[in-house]
Formats: sequence, structure tokens, C-alpha cells
Amino acid sequence: MTLLSKLRPLLKFYSGAQNAGALRKMSEHRNIELLPSRWQWLKFKDLLNFYFLLGAIPCTLAVTWANVFIGPATLSEIPEDYVPKHWEYYRSPVTRFLARYLSPHPQEQYEKFLSYIYIEQEKIKLRELETKILEKMAERDDYQAYYYRPVAAKYHRILRETADSVRDLVGK
Repeated sequence: MTLLSKLRPLLKFYSGAQNAGALRKMSEHRNIELLPSRWQWLKFKDLLNFYFLLGAIPCTLAVTWANVFIGPATLSEIPEDYVPKHWEYYRSPVTRFLARYLSPHPQEQYEKFLSYIYIEQEKIKLRELETKILEKMAERDDYQAYYYRPVAAKYHRILRETADSVRDLVGK
């Protein structure tokens, strides 16, 4: 150990050249490029292509078959008692199929919308009533909150029934 510590100043010059950088002595300048992996991107492209073709090919075949063998709808006389369904107004068989099985009925949509409008109008009326109440409370210097004492009607009914039964027993 003591010998190495005595030789340390001499080894300082030698070790400095080695620590300056990694020296590689190779020939022909063939370098390996370090690139990030493209596996995820290639896998995504493969799956996208697969699932697109899995859906596109059958849809194309079904639409072609429907247009070639079934064809567009033609106008015909409607009997007097018959009311056409909502999907029967479309000309293409594909559009008829989509309107019949995948899209909601227009009458249902209309009624849902009317219900939504009614609910919103009720909310508006309640908000207006609440602002009127708050204005009256501020005008009359009332409490800063609503005052409500809950009353259970069940006990009132029981008391009235017992009073009626006592009145019947007494005979008044």
C-alpha cells in the first residue's frame, strides 16, 4: 500500500490520458445507429389495417349486395287504413335498415324533447319564485333563510279518528 501511494504522482499523468474519453480503435467506419424502437408504431399500424379491413370489407359487400339485388324503393299506392312506419319513407334499403334498427323513433325523440322543455320551464318558474321570496325577505328584514316546521300528518289523523270515536261513544 505504501508503494502505491508513493507512485501516485507518477500514475497521475498516465491515468489522465485514459480518462479523457473512451478511445475506440476500430476500422472501416461501420457505426451502429442507436434508434428508438418502432415496434409500437408498427403494431398500431398492423392492428389499424386489420380492424379497418375487418369492418370495411363486410360493410362494402353488404351495401353492394343490397343495392344490386334489392335496389331502391319504388313509389306505390298506400291503402287508406295503412299508416307507414317511419323507416318506410327512406328510399335506400341500407338507410331503411339503419332507420329501423339503429336510430330512435322520431316521435320518441320529439316527446323526449318536449319533456325536456317542460322540465326546464318548471325550473325557470321555481327560480323566479325563489328570487321573489328572497326579495320579500330582504324587503321585510326577515330571516336570512326559510323557516319550516315539519308536521307529521299521521298523528293528526290518528287524533281526529280517536276524537270522532269518542264523540260517537258519548253520543254528542
